Amino acid sequence: MQIEVLSTSVEDKGKYKQLEVAYKGGDGKVSSKKIMSFAAPDVFKILSSSKQGDAFDVTTVKNDKGYWDWTTVSQGLGTPSGGAIKAAGSPAPRSTYETPEERANRQVLIVRQSSVSSAIEFYKLNSKKQPSVGDVVEVAKFFENYVFGKSTTPASADSIAEMEDDIPL
Repeated sequence: MQIEVLSTSVEDKGKYKQLEVAYKGGDGKVSSKKIMSFAAPDVFKILSSSKQGDAFDVTTVKNDKGYWDWTTVSQGLGTPSGGAIKAAGSPAPRSTYETPEERANRQVLIVRQSSVSSAIEFYKLNSKKQPSVGDVVEVAKFFENYVFGKSTTPASADSIAEMEDDIPL
């Protein structure tokens, strides 16, 4: 875990010294930890000489009694020589759900993709000649408009209706 030192105080207990470290964790929560000079001498030495604002990466291990012991400490990114410290707290969670506009746009894309596939299949079944890309897109737009309830008259239908009859009466 990463911590930022807020303050340290050393108390002489006679045969050993006790260090109390007030720190802010990566989650922004302020806590304190007591470290005995005999239990973790390397951790005690490093943290007792730390200053407010120093950052450390701490390795923790759960002991037999269920408490977390700090086993190793190394300088983190927030030390004066290491650069910027990680922002306190965690960022606000961002929603991964689509907005209504994004959902609507996705539906349009799905219908278009399906319409193009249907137009290609339509030409496979109903045409003896190879259709152009424009022909496929025109039929796909016809299908798309039909699905969305818009006008389903393709542009070529108007031109066909206006054509002179070539069938003799």
